[in-house]
Amino acid sequence: MVIGRNCIICAQVGISGSTEIEDNVTLAGQAGLVGHIRIGENVVVGAQSGVTKSVPANTQVSGYPAQPHGLARRVYASLRSLPDLSRAVKDLLSRVERLESKAGGEKEE
Repeated sequence: MVIGRNCIICAQVGISGSTEIEDNVTLAGQAGLVGHIRIGENVVVGAQSGVTKSVPANTQVSGYPAQPHGLARRVYASLRSLPDLSRAVKDLLSRVERLESKAGGEKEE
């Protein structure tokens, strides 16, 4: 394991032995890093993130698997609407099925 200068490693971070961490990296609490990867300079890894691939310099990542922080935020926010979206899709499929049977059409596979 190689850890560069000026790194901040918060509580309960797990770093595999073959990971290389460059200078000025911040690893927030409970982040985990697999082995055989490189974390570039000035990277910020968010709390409870799972880093499974190398991260290029000057990047912020979060989530599991770790992805660009902006994308991870949008994914997490959209999870709240999944139950409603699932119900809407089921309703639409049911309505399409009723319309097809009413019209006497066959479903395309």
